[in-house]
Amino acid sequence: MEQYKFDTGISKTIVQAIVEGYRDYIEHRMDRHNKMKISSAFAWTKGNFIESKIADICSDLNFSYKKAKAGLTWDYLQFIQGDTKKLFLIKNAAYFNENSFSQAILPNKGNNKIRRTYLHELSKINKKLEFSTNHQQVENPSRQSIQLSFKISEDLVQDDLNHFQELYNEFHILTYEIDDAFQISKIMHYLPNPGDNIAYRIDNLSKYISGAELTDNEKEIIAPDTNNNLIDPAEYDIGIFQDDQEEKN
Repeated sequence: MEQYKFDTGISKTIVQAIVEGYRDYIEHRMDRHNKMKISSAFAWTKGNFIESKIADICSDLNFSYKKAKAGLTWDYLQFIQGDTKKLFLIKNAAYFNENSFSQAILPNKGNNKIRRTYLHELSKINKKLEFSTNHQQVENPSRQSIQLSFKISEDLVQDDLNHFQELYNEFHILTYEIDDAFQISKIMHYLPNPGDNIAYRIDNLSKYISGAELTDNEKEIIAPDTNNNLIDPAEYDIGIFQDDQEEKN
């Protein structure tokens, strides 16, 4: 599936932006920790910092971005490569299940399935693409998938879906993984297949990671994120609704 890879220069720039966005998040966490009596809720803003940093470099890559809603309560950014009409977004690998991408991962919890999520709807952009038959599934026995049930207008979902399929040729997902040392250690590029709900691996971008090392002091500040099992609410909303604002370069 080489034809779906991003150009090397683009991949390197996106990876660097992910790392820098995460570092901005850590600096903000340290600042809030020093100035506030309680600041643990800022753990939920990590994705905003990473997406914002990618938005900052969009003009350098001839990309645009737009704000969309991951359901009822959470906004996120979609990124568009204008000349190829590729749409991609960024996900935290801790909640991402490549074998069933429309279902977020929640450790040691049961399932609560619904019909659709915004990832599944967006993946239908790829319904005419050719996928490899040699996909290697990865088992995660200690992690199960969950989908939360929210009522969203069927007509609104279908209207947005038709709009997306007219505008874009491909839909991609990039994931970042944070290791036990609280550092970004892995970045993967996937192409989701709406037919089998599998996210097919396109490229391992981890080779482009640099400057991700953290100091002991930085690790101490963000370590409670994992120890307290905080769950990012952005990963459990559904929907594909967009703001009416224009794309930004």
